Amino acid sequence: MATTIEYLNAVHRDLLDAAKRESHPASRPPSRWMPSTGLVAAVVGVLVAAGLIGLIARTGGLGSDEAGSTSAAGSTGATGATGGAVPAEEVPGLGAEDAAHGGFDNASGPAAVSRVIRTAELSVVIPRDAFDERFGEAVDVAEEQGGFVADSRSRSRSGSLTLRVPAANFDETLHALRALGTVEVESVHGRDITADYVDLHANLRIARARREVLLGLMADAVSIEQTIRVQNALDETQLRIEQFQGQLRLLDDRTSLATIGLRMREQGVEPESEVEKASIPNAFERAAAGFVGVIAAIVIGLGYLIPILALGLAAWFVVWRVRRRGTS
Repeated sequence: MATTIEYLNAVHRDLLDAAKRESHPASRPPSRWMPSTGLVAAVVGVLVAAGLIGLIARTGGLGSDEAGSTSAAGSTGATGATGGAVPAEEVPGLGAEDAAHGGFDNASGPAAVSRVIRTAELSVVIPRDAFDERFGEAVDVAEEQGGFVADSRSRSRSGSLTLRVPAANFDETLHALRALGTVEVESVHGRDITADYVDLHANLRIARARREVLLGLMADAVSIEQTIRVQNALDETQLRIEQFQGQLRLLDDRTSLATIGLRMREQGVEPESEVEKASIPNAFERAAAGFVGVIAAIVIGLGYLIPILALGLAAWFVVWRVRRRGTS
């Protein structure tokens, strides 16, 4: 009987202990699969720091190349096509067949291969009741400089023109347009496309050489199957040649003729404001651009942070080893 009572008392004590453990769940050991709060905070901190550093680097705050490239583009626009010329004899792919695209100057020998697209935006405020007269004078300026009006738009006492003038007369045309009134806003840009121009010439020469080889194979073909295969390759090569020639003609047009956008308004007339219409596709495009921009900033920032973290980890390891040896 006593043994039975002692057994019941032991069971009662075990039940009380189990109830106490259930009433204090905080005493349970943490699950192993859940990451620690400190680790999550450290990762988030590193990503935020990388994003901030990347944003500063993209805006030119850490000596990025964007500032240098911007200043170089500005100096190109100011000096035109005189700087950074590449001698034609040093350019791969330029031959006698490329003289039509400016690769050689027959009068003076090899010419400097330099192609710069020059553009300008000009906003001029003119006196009252003089819009029609000054608008016509702007058209006359383009024609006097050997150019033409590519596009025009006007309303009551204000309007805009898009002028195409020879690149050699770019500065003189701007000077004449400034004299129409008071310059409100002016911007001049120059984009050097010499590398693209040279690459197109090289690709064109390679394609022409391949066409000559295929024409020889066509003459030596002895079966219908061989003729068809060579003809297909010849058609593809000819298509590429025409594409390269079309791209060269486009670059020739954009570099030989400068583009000037002119806006004119009379005094007292409010400038036209271009209001961007809100739309769902535009919103998605901006969201995608923002997402890509944030990811790019984080990646750039990690490029700065990873070497710093590696050096810090190495320094910590050295200090830890020294302290361990000192305590042993």
